[in-house]
Amino acid sequence: MHKHDLLMHRRWFRGTAWLMITAVMTLSVLAVEHNANVLKASILPTVTHAPFDGTVAPVQKVPNWAQLTTAEYDEVYSRIPASKIIDLPDYSPVDFRTSFDSLKWGDPATEDLRNAKITYSVPYMGSYSLDSAEYEGSHLGVDLKLPNGTPLFAIGNGIAVKVSKINSGFGYHIVLEHNNFPSYDDPNKVTTYYSSYSHMGSVLISQGDVVRKGDQIGLSGETGTATTPHLHFQMDNDSPDWHPYWPFTWSEANAAGLNFWSAVNAGLGADRARATTVNPMLYAQKYEDASATVASEPEVETVAETETETGEVAETEAVSDSTVSDEPLVESEVEAEPEELKVSFEFDVLNSYEVGSDASFVLKMVDQNGEDYEGQLDDVVVVSLTENLGVVSNRLLERTNFNRSEANIKVGNLTSGRARAKAMYGNETYYSDWFTVEGEEVSEEEDETPAVTSFADVPTNHQNYDAITYLAEEGVISGYPDNTFRPENTVTRAEALRFIFEGLGEQLEVGALPFYDVPQADWSYKYVSTAYLGKVVSGYNDGTFQPGKVVSRSEFLRMLFSAMGERLDGTLKEDPFVDVPKDSWSAKYFKHAKDEGIIDNILRAWPDNGMKRSDVAEAIYRVMND
Repeated sequence: MHKHDLLMHRRWFRGTAWLMITAVMTLSVLAVEHNANVLKASILPTVTHAPFDGTVAPVQKVPNWAQLTTAEYDEVYSRIPASKIIDLPDYSPVDFRTSFDSLKWGDPATEDLRNAKITYSVPYMGSYSLDSAEYEGSHLGVDLKLPNGTPLFAIGNGIAVKVSKINSGFGYHIVLEHNNFPSYDDPNKVTTYYSSYSHMGSVLISQGDVVRKGDQIGLSGETGTATTPHLHFQMDNDSPDWHPYWPFTWSEANAAGLNFWSAVNAGLGADRARATTVNPMLYAQKYEDASATVASEPEVETVAETETETGEVAETEAVSDSTVSDEPLVESEVEAEPEELKVSFEFDVLNSYEVGSDASFVLKMVDQNGEDYEGQLDDVVVVSLTENLGVVSNRLLERTNFNRSEANIKVGNLTSGRARAKAMYGNETYYSDWFTVEGEEVSEEEDETPAVTSFADVPTNHQNYDAITYLAEEGVISGYPDNTFRPENTVTRAEALRFIFEGLGEQLEVGALPFYDVPQADWSYKYVSTAYLGKVVSGYNDGTFQPGKVVSRSEFLRMLFSAMGERLDGTLKEDPFVDVPKDSWSAKYFKHAKDEGIIDNILRAWPDNGMKRSDVAEAIYRVMND
């Protein structure tokens, strides 16, 4: 791809941080939320919508991405020049078979294709790769890249069976029920579909509202788990128990040895995804009514604000054809609603635990009165430790994980240090009291087998075989007692320093450290001390070094080049990678790594990803053989 093309695509595909994003949103739309919404739907009054009379697209106008300036990429929809707004491109599965690499920047012949590929950033049943085609993964919706504030429309006549405003997962999202709609496969058969619109910036309808095809239902945004404005558009059939559906759970991904992103890319749950959804854009296009009128405002009258059954404040709309009584409401006849219970979380932890043992915490739900909370949850609870002292086995908690109001949290493989347990729910974070993990640890050097120079999990065709074998022969790295190297394991900050100083053959220095979380008896002390005295690292403001924290790619390169004594110019004329802006603190390190061949000339550098043992071995190998 042309360099200018790469530069312009930085803005478009700063989103491949979010090409993973639509996945995480499902973590908060698990059984807990769908159970709550099944309950809410069951108490809604019985209403009907107008018969099927065709469909429209969920978005009508989008930017001409190929013509926008760099500054305009971050503008809200209303501030983009009208001359640079175009009709929504057609969605064609064939388009995704053409790679961006083959599209020449500024070529009018490919401008329409470029706009389509940028607009439909993740196709139906695609993956979170930069240039995915359909059926390469299990992403069961279509992601549309949109500026904040882009008008969104109901694709057909329907009923709003869910209007949710949460700060994680799908964010602000709407689900419309469409009854007696023609089947995607057979226009002569009718069925029920559920269209969903996620990550919205604002919603203009309320749960229970009846909408018509083309009614504006909201504006696009980046609420929930999203790092760039977009719309996740999905269309479920009537078989799932909740909507929007997702084809696998966190535990299923773990059982398959996958994280969430790699699970989507590997197509985990693809059979379920295909069985429960249809391609939403192709459905809307198939039954599109060319005579349909798209409303600029919802055809409802805003009368008040009220609370939904979950306590969310939502705009209440009076449907124009609804019956409104002229009878005055007598105050004495109104029964006061009970106080809404709000949930918070408390930990019960011990003061100390033993190295190598398993810890057990209790996480308790309480309401604002200090009583046990036994109601529903609108989100998952994410549990972790403030320091990387162990592995939390049940990080994501649904309502079903709580026995009435309590859940047991287990943490294994404890290492020494001081930490707190942390629970995140929605946009709130709760902490336990501080606890310590004490005892003697088996050092990394003692745990590994230094004489091994070939490993059972690094075959000769492994892409990092030469680097790993070379470093093993040089005594820089070693494997584990089971004759493995574990190349996919991430590297901690302390381990990164050991790799670096051993690879550079640096003389180690031992001196006093200001970090209370690096005991002098620990194997890492001499490496951290050398780094501190050499001004390679400085630690955190709270007096910690956090030796067990996973080191990011950015941090590793800074450590490496600082240890090598490199003095790098921070003034860059262009972005070294599409996800590393030239004005970021890490840009100079990535540019130097790229120039020196330490990092291959690839499109993305993934600066925030954790370094794997194989990545570190490859980098040290290239430095040693430069």
